[in-house]
Amino acid sequence: MLKFLKTYALFISMLFGMVFHSIFTDVSFVTKYFMDEPLKDITFITTYLLFCMLFITYCKVSPRQMKIRRLHYWFAGIQLSGCFLVYGLLFYFDPNAAEGGLICVLAPTATSAPVITGLLGGSVATLATYSISSNLGIAMIAPLIFSLIGAHGQTGIDPTFIESFLTICSKVIPLAIFPFVLSMIIQKLFPRLHYYIRTRQMISFWLWVIALALLMAHTTNDIIHMDSSYYSSAVIVAITALVICLLQFIIGRRLGAKFKNTVAGGQALGQKNTILAIWMAQTFFNPIVAIAPATYVLWQNLVNSFQMWRHNKKQE
Repeated sequence: MLKFLKTYALFISMLFGMVFHSIFTDVSFVTKYFMDEPLKDITFITTYLLFCMLFITYCKVSPRQMKIRRLHYWFAGIQLSGCFLVYGLLFYFDPNAAEGGLICVLAPTATSAPVITGLLGGSVATLATYSISSNLGIAMIAPLIFSLIGAHGQTGIDPTFIESFLTICSKVIPLAIFPFVLSMIIQKLFPRLHYYIRTRQMISFWLWVIALALLMAHTTNDIIHMDSSYYSSAVIVAITALVICLLQFIIGRRLGAKFKNTVAGGQALGQKNTILAIWMAQTFFNPIVAIAPATYVLWQNLVNSFQMWRHNKKQE
């Protein structure tokens, strides 16, 4: 039974989140017992789940392993050149799809990507290094790129570079840096506790199962409550996100294979920080563009679920 759950847990989690989205998206029934003012936003819970997952995963990593490698420069080059290429190819076909595609390529690697990489048997150190550097790098570059293509957001007001940079950093740094720092502190001060956590990596998997259900519930709820006038354009944007998602995983894995880092390569380019991507889309573009990163959540988790299923079947 446990083997079955481990193999199909991510598929079950996604289905559970989609079917019971109305329950998951109202988390007040949970938080009211722990807080004076119950929360209505599941982002709070998923953020802390991701923090715990990263902390457990980073306990496997030594600071000496975290070095910028040639593979990381390839990843960065593909992200930057790819976002302009996608935008240029799609702009005259559908501007919304072009802007959504740009966001899906430019978005930094998900802070949870090292967790999936570790579960799939890939190099956590390689992916953790790129996850941190790409999130901080995009925080500085994204406002400049959005200014170059004339993105001014829904209000028509263009946020200043400093405002955008600080806002993006506030969303990135806590999840990208703090879990790693905490793991290093625990390693120095409490080595036995660090060893215990390092040898219990499956905890990250089950936390990811819970987080995935919440993320899928949030995405499903957003799509269901979308304005019906957006449906036709939304389909085009969603399909664009699907194609880009698959291409990024394929290109990442093939590039990673050349450096003997197949799993890390796929996750580096394919798994995106969709929470940050959705925020960027909503801030700098119109509501339809935000559908691209919102549906990308579904596509990348379908890919990850398939990879986990295949990996577990091989282990069996």
